[in-house]
Amino acid sequence: MRRCTLLVLWLLPLACTSTKPVNMSEPRRVVGTESDVRVDGEIYGDQLGPNVTVPLKYDVTNHRQTTILIADLIPETTYDPETHTVTISIGAEIPGEQFLPRLIPVRPGERKSFATAAHVVIVANTASPWVPRPNALRLKVNFLGDPKPFEKLISIPEKAVHDPALAAQLFPKWVEGNESVFTNTLPMRWVMTGEEPTPAASPRRRRPG
Repeated sequence: MRRCTLLVLWLLPLACTSTKPVNMSEPRRVVGTESDVRVDGEIYGDQLGPNVTVPLKYDVTNHRQTTILIADLIPETTYDPETHTVTISIGAEIPGEQFLPRLIPVRPGERKSFATAAHVVIVANTASPWVPRPNALRLKVNFLGDPKPFEKLISIPEKAVHDPALAAQLFPKWVEGNESVFTNTLPMRWVMTGEEPTPAASPRRRRPG
């Protein structure tokens, strides 16, 4: 699948743990389940543009019998011009040659809530009226299914550690052990810089409980 890579800026830490879980009655919610791991996300706002920040929060629920790990990293963002979809990837980066990120555990039966923001800079020819505009967004949450090789990085106080030898040792295990959950897509409105936003079809409201 052809993709246009987007610029990613350092904004908020991934693991800004939220005390409030995702509101399950919120209309702007996404959900995905894969291999007994469930992701519920709540997207704030409904606009995309050439340069926007998308705040969000998400819950990870682990229905497995073993702990899973999520890397404490800034979200990465990609745009697929074929489906016109922006994907915000959480915990996606594989360790390089020098540094290793902190890993956040989600234990069996546990639901953990996070809040973050993704800075999306779309590098695509969206100025032409003949080019379809980005119109959807989804989340992709990456996690490690086997915590044993990564015990030294679980809940460490630092955001990252400098350990070239450990990074080289863990690289193949990280590649092999990485799993991911995609959510459904959420409709988004495209707004160019300087344009007035198009009014929403209906006011934002909560579903009855």
